[in-house]
This record gives sequence, structure tokens and C-alpha cells, in this order.
Amino acid sequence: MDTPCHRGAPRWIKPTKEEREAHKVPVKDRARFQLIGSHTKGTGDPNHLIGVVREGDVVAYWMTGRQKRKEILKGNVRASLYFILRYAHLAVAVRKQNDEKLRLYSSEALRGPNMLDDLSDMKDYSFDVYRLDKADRLDLKRLREFTAVSVAKSNKWIGYNFLGMLGIWSNMLEPESQSDIGNDYICSTSVAAALHYSGLDLDRVRCCEALNMISPKRVLMSQGRLFKPGEPKCCKP
Repeated sequence: MDTPCHRGAPRWIKPTKEEREAHKVPVKDRARFQLIGSHTKGTGDPNHLIGVVREGDVVAYWMTGRQKRKEILKGNVRASLYFILRYAHLAVAVRKQNDEKLRLYSSEALRGPNMLDDLSDMKDYSFDVYRLDKADRLDLKRLREFTAVSVAKSNKWIGYNFLGMLGIWSNMLEPESQSDIGNDYICSTSVAAALHYSGLDLDRVRCCEALNMISPKRVLMSQGRLFKPGEPKCCKP
């Protein structure tokens, strides 16, 4: 039986049923993100931190106050998000199928869901690296499958979910099969959906969200339930 989509009160007012019942999840199946390391642009060499990134790690981008002011003066409108959000961009490290090189999967305006960047591109930003405390339970084959299908479906002009960016509507967040994978996501929902497809059910990210913004921080602050992919979960888009 399909689970109703989450609508109504913002997350900070009304927690999800999964948040309220997280204590009922067996300890062996509980998971949360842990901060592995942080790099501030222009201070030191980021290559050491970049070198420890594993497949399935999540990269969260941020700016210092000086960086934000500099980008705004340069006319970078996207930098305004960094004044509002702790993290304004999110990506997950993943290998393309049949390729050993790690790349970054995410979604961006005018690029849609994509794997255009590799880890070397991280050095131009301030970023934090997060890893699940039970990362070995993720199905990395499924992670690669999700990203490949998502990129193949995407159109760079309409592949970005602007309604989701405004917190109006996000969907296709708990895909179980290739047909469930969407062709439009924002950065945070693309990562959340990819991880769900790989076996991580995040308690703050439900199957479809109305009037709730799914920010990068909300994904990272979520606790999760690890499950075997293929188990029936939420509603289909």
C-alpha cells in the first residue's frame, strides 16, 4: 500500500513519522553522516582531504563571509544562497560504470543531473566531506546505476527542479527501480535519491515533499535506516 506524500507543516514544526520513530530502528540498521574533514579555499593544500574521499562520500560546499561578498560583487547571483544556507551545494562521489575514476554526481541549474566534475574540481571551493558511519552497507553498484540512469534521462535546460529549489514540490525521492528515477532534481534531492536507491532511507527526506525545502544540511543532518534495496517503500511518483 502506498504511503501518502508528506505535505503541510515545515519540517522544523512537524517532524516526520520516521523521525519520531527512529528509536525503533534496530541499532545495526541505523546510520548517520559523520564529518570526515573540512577545507577552506585559499588555506593549505586540499589534496590530502580529496585523496581520502571514497565512493559514496558526500561533499558539501560552503563559503566564508569574505568569499560570499567577493562573489556577490562579481555578480554571481548563486552566491546569495550561501548567505541563507550553511551549505548551498551537495554532491556524492561515485564511479561511472566500468571506470575506476571517482566523479561527482549532483544537479545544477542549466546542467541538470550530471557527472561533469571530478574530484580535482573540489580544490576551487570550500567544502566539507561527510561519510556514513556504516558506509560499507551501501550498494555501490546501485549507486552507479542510479547516477547513470539519472544523467541519461536529464535535459540540462529542464533537468533542474526549480520548484524544489523554492521548497514548493520535490518528487522521485525514494526510487526503487529505474522507472522511478526522475529527470529533474536539485543538488540535495539528487544526492538523497541516489542514496535511497543504494539502500539508505533518510528520515527527513520522504517520498514526495510539498511546501518543504530539502536543503543540503537537512540531508546531512538526517538519520537513516539501512535496508536491502528492492524492499517496498514509499509511493511512486
